[in-house]
Parts: sequence; structure tokens; C-alpha cells
Amino acid sequence: MWQYAYKYLKQFEKIDGPKAYPIVGNYFLIKDPKKNVAIFDDFPRKYGKTTKLFVGMHAALVTTDVKLLEVVMTSPNLINKTNDYIMLFNRWLGDGLLISSGEKWRAHRKILTPAFHYKILEDFIDVFESRGKFLIDNLLKASSEDCVNVHKLFSLYTLDVICDSAMGTSVNVQCNPDHKYMDAIETMCDIASTRLVNPIYISEWMYKYTNLYKTEIKALETITSFSLGIIEKRRQFLESRHSDDVNDYDEFGKRRKMTFMDILLKSTINGNPLTNEEIREEVDTFLFEGHDTTSAAISFTCYNLSKNPEVQKLVYEEVCQVLPPDRAVTITDVQNLKYLEMVIKESLRLYPSVALYGRVVDKEFVYNGIKLPKNLRIGVNLYSLHRDPDEFPDPEKFNPLRFTADEQSKRHPLAYIPFSAGHRNCIGQKFAMLELKSAIAKVIQNFELLPVPGYTPQLTSKVTLTSDNGICVKLKPRSTHEKL
Repeated sequence: MWQYAYKYLKQFEKIDGPKAYPIVGNYFLIKDPKKNVAIFDDFPRKYGKTTKLFVGMHAALVTTDVKLLEVVMTSPNLINKTNDYIMLFNRWLGDGLLISSGEKWRAHRKILTPAFHYKILEDFIDVFESRGKFLIDNLLKASSEDCVNVHKLFSLYTLDVICDSAMGTSVNVQCNPDHKYMDAIETMCDIASTRLVNPIYISEWMYKYTNLYKTEIKALETITSFSLGIIEKRRQFLESRHSDDVNDYDEFGKRRKMTFMDILLKSTINGNPLTNEEIREEVDTFLFEGHDTTSAAISFTCYNLSKNPEVQKLVYEEVCQVLPPDRAVTITDVQNLKYLEMVIKESLRLYPSVALYGRVVDKEFVYNGIKLPKNLRIGVNLYSLHRDPDEFPDPEKFNPLRFTADEQSKRHPLAYIPFSAGHRNCIGQKFAMLELKSAIAKVIQNFELLPVPGYTPQLTSKVTLTSDNGICVKLKPRSTHEKL
């Protein structure tokens, strides 16, 4: 196997990278997720925009080269995720959109695309608003503290939102933060980040003899039984109605909104309905992808606003001007928060929800005179890509005006890709942006965000980019006069 890797060392001799060792490759360099963000961010300065790396005995290229990204994001031979995704999530997410490939991925992507149609997204504004009220209550309770880890509270909010949206079911974790379903999801995410960097846990046959594996199986039982129970209940309900219109009324007489699960329940592939297990995989994928990534984005945006009061003032003025005080908020209102959207985009530039993600080469191709062989891993170093001074002058400065139409036109279109791009771009990015704007607008309406003296996030790249010491701000409730 090392000879196999060594072949690529020879093949990539024109590409620089850190020294690799037999068997372990660069394991000792990248084993600590608390240091990985800084280590990977140093790669472009040390080795150039494309760095060669060995994860164990598997060759990889880590890149911020927009020309290479043009190939990675658009090639039909580069749509598959790396084996890391399968290793970490296959028992939980199965063949859901995140890790499926080939015809199954294409068929399910086609089925799910209508779930993000404007008319369906319009219905979710009510969910954002109703769940947002609980969020503000929880933030108000915490506002007496000098340092509030808002990430934890936003995680509860986003899980409530995605459960309502994906399954049409209220979990109410904001009122019950110790909910066993919430605990199980957190456990699965922690296990994934632990396995990713530990060679004992990476080996599947060794992993199955560990206590961590037993913990995973127990958490999976909680998650799958919860999801399958809701799916079966909803399937029976729809069948009892004998109706093709799922936008009717539920058993309590309330108008039922179309959910992601409803679309899956009513869909067929080659004339056959999806099984409960196939639906569970997709629903759980939505819960996983739409929960922690969104809460991290909201949290880092609030942190950036606390550090940039002049920007926060402009956001507050826009929110007061655009959002109506005397009627329900609509999707058009949220979309009209144009400056807030630029603020969110700038925050996602500095703190993308996923700092590094990978693709695997399905068919050999040549790039820049170098053969990139089948099974080669290509990692997109998003954190560093978004800080490339060639595309973003003074990259550490928080400046939302980078995202005016004029400024965006000056950059390469792949210089900024927080929701990925090409064939496997994030299917839920419009949903996510609406949720982000709705939540942050509510926070700014009700609180002035202040920096915590001496606090700096200790960035760590686990499954998502987060902070080992929380994402913290000081919350100063606005007076009634200010809210008017």
C-alpha cells in the first residue's frame, strides 16, 4: 500500500506539501481538530494554492486554486464524496443525498428539488417566526450573563425549525434542551469528529470492538426509532385522507403545510414508492445538514456584529425599516433585508460552516500537465479560499460591502462558495438563507450585541466549523422605545 502512495509522491513531485511518513502519512500533522483550521490555513502560504497531503496511505490534494475548482465543481467525474463521509455517516444517513452517488443520487436530488420551491419556502416563514419567539425568550433569560454562548441556544432553535420543516413535527427542544433526540444527534456528531482523526476508530473492524461504537449504536436506535415512527404515522395519515393534496388539514383542523417528508412520501422512482427507510435517510440527512451548519452561521454572524458596531447599527436600521410592526412577516419582507444578507455572506466568508470538504476522482484526468488518478481525494480548503488576498483584499477585515453586485462581479465566481457549487451544491441554500435572515433580524430587533472582553473564538473543524470555547457575545436587551 505504501508503494501505491509512493507512486503519487513521484507523480506529484511538482506539487509541494508537508513531509509524509510511511503508513501514517500526515496523520501526526492533522490529528488534532483544534489545530487543523490554522494548519490548513497555512498551506497556501507554505506550499502554494494546491498542497499534496496523505491521509494514512491515501493521496489527497488540498486546494484553493479557483482554476482547479472549476474542474472539481463542474466535472461529472467528480460528484462523489470521499470515503470519509461514508465511513462516518453510512449507518446514520445511509444513501441520503449527502453521501449517495450515481443514479440514486440523481433520482433523489430530482425528487427533492421541488421541496425548495418558492411557494413551499413561503410557508416556512411561519415556522421561523413561531420558533423565533422561543429563541428570543431563551436569549432574554441568558442576557443577565456577561458572556453568553449563543451557539448552544441557536442549535436548539435550528433543530426545532428543521424538525418542523422536514417532518412537520414539533420536537420543542428549545423548551426541553435535554430531549433524548437532541442528545442523540449531538452524540453522533461528536463521534464523527472523533473517528475522523483517530486511526483506531477509522478502521471499521477495530472500531466495532470499542465503547464508542456501542455508544453510536445506542444513539442510532434513538434517532431511527424517532424518525421511522413519525414517517409511519404521517404515511398512515395521508393514506387515510385518500387525497393527492397534502396541503389540507391535519387531525387538529389546522391547515397542513407541505413538508420535505410529504414530498418523499408521495414520490415514486420507476413507479415504486420510496420505502420508509429511504425516506428516513433523506429526512435525517436534512436534519443533520440543516441543523448545526445553520446554527454555526447564525452564531458567527452575531459574533461579527458584536465586534463591528457600525455594521450592527446599519442592520438594526434596515430591520426596523423593512420588517412590519403591525402584521405578520412575509417571505418578501425577509428577502428585502438586502444589507443583512450581505452581512451574512461576509460572515460566511470568514467562518464558512464547513471549513474543508472533499471530492473523489472517478476517472483519471489531466490538470495543468499533471495526471490526477482515479480515487484521488481532492479537498476544497474553503476557510483559506475565502481569505485569499488575491480575491479579497485585506481578507481579515469584516466588510459586508464586498457583496455588492459590483464587487462580486470583480471576483472569480468560485472564489466564494459557502454552499459549495456545481452539481453537488447545497440543495437547501435558499431555505438556509431565509432562516439565517429571519433569526438574526429577530435577535437584532431585541438585543444590542456587545463583544465579550478578552474573548476570541478557538476555532475547531469537526464536522462543521465551530469554536472550542463557544461562540460568545454579551446580550443587551433593547428598550421598548428602541423596538418601536
